[in-house]
Amino acid sequence: MFEQVKVHREVTGAGESLLLCGDGSAALEELKQYKGKVQCVYLDPPFMTGGKFTRRRRFGAKGWRTGSPAPVYPAYEDKFRSRDAYLAMLRGLVEQAHRLLKSTGVLCLHLDWRMAAYARLICDEVFGERRFVNEIIWSYESGGRAKKHFSRKHDVILLYARSAKYCFDITRVPLPRTGVRKNHMRRGVDEEGRSYRSIKSGGKTYRYYEDAPTYPGDVWTDISHLQQRDPERTGYATQKPLKLLDRLLRPLVQEGDLVCDLCCGSGTTLLAAQNLGCRFIGVDKSAEALLVARSRLKQENVTLLCPPVDQAAAVEATWEDGVLLLTDFRARHKAFPEAEQIFDRMESWAAGYMTENGMVALQHFQRSAKNPDLPLMSFLPELPGPLAVSTVDAAGRRRVYQWKE
Repeated sequence: MFEQVKVHREVTGAGESLLLCGDGSAALEELKQYKGKVQCVYLDPPFMTGGKFTRRRRFGAKGWRTGSPAPVYPAYEDKFRSRDAYLAMLRGLVEQAHRLLKSTGVLCLHLDWRMAAYARLICDEVFGERRFVNEIIWSYESGGRAKKHFSRKHDVILLYARSAKYCFDITRVPLPRTGVRKNHMRRGVDEEGRSYRSIKSGGKTYRYYEDAPTYPGDVWTDISHLQQRDPERTGYATQKPLKLLDRLLRPLVQEGDLVCDLCCGSGTTLLAAQNLGCRFIGVDKSAEALLVARSRLKQENVTLLCPPVDQAAAVEATWEDGVLLLTDFRARHKAFPEAEQIFDRMESWAAGYMTENGMVALQHFQRSAKNPDLPLMSFLPELPGPLAVSTVDAAGRRRVYQWKE
């Protein structure tokens, strides 16, 4: 039988990447080992909107197959007692980023019109005015239209370098050449048969080849906000599109680099980093957010440091000759709809063994839109420690169990 235990650490593979439940603006002990080792820090902190945000999670096989049922749960409050309290939090994040970045590293700080100006001043103080790299305007179309002012339809992303030796390779984000100014340029074909447009300026002739890529400037209008039914959506509030984070990271990192997001939310930065072959550190105050992030990632080479929920839930299983079969799972939440199947209340689970430092996960099973049915059987090798199972229920709450004879 299984006994529920309080285990924070869960390691998959070598555990080189880190998911950490904590305050990214605080002096976290777990981050001290990464001082001066991070190539890029991305920050998407609260914007001081004063609002309450929710998260929507699909429930059971039907929910993951069709999108409904998908109960709504609290996510986080973007409220601060004063502007000074907010700016103290923001300064803590920027100073943490400064400590973590290596000499070639870059900070990307994502805000909107409310606090971007204050953030620029904080970054000038912490990094130095000369370390400013870019102010990117991400313009998008979403929501309604204002009647008493021009509609506020953009975010601001500030880039600051740790030193003058920072890495940046614009050629890693080519765009197709469109909208070439043809009305005053001469058209020509070179000796290799390539078409181009040319213009003379200052005694020099400039050629613009029609098959050559162009590169982004500092105003991005070609990346849309996530729509309500976008398949990329996780149900977590204020989720950013993967395409945006991919464009930010590509010029700044190389395969094998370390990327950090100190307010990782639903984990888009971490997924973009993993897709680029990078290791990552994801930090968030919310355990539920951290587990949403984990659900989007390949379950390999990751250390999860996350407290389990205090509420009890029973798991029953059979365990014989290396075969583990889950037979029952009972978890409660006021938002849960009526379950059609026994395991509708379970979203994911992992099987492995217990050590002195926590749980080692050997296999991980996760519902998804492509695979809504959750496997309930695990084939395990001979274990060097007691059998252990971790579960995440449909509300995003993690629990850990150890097998007791």
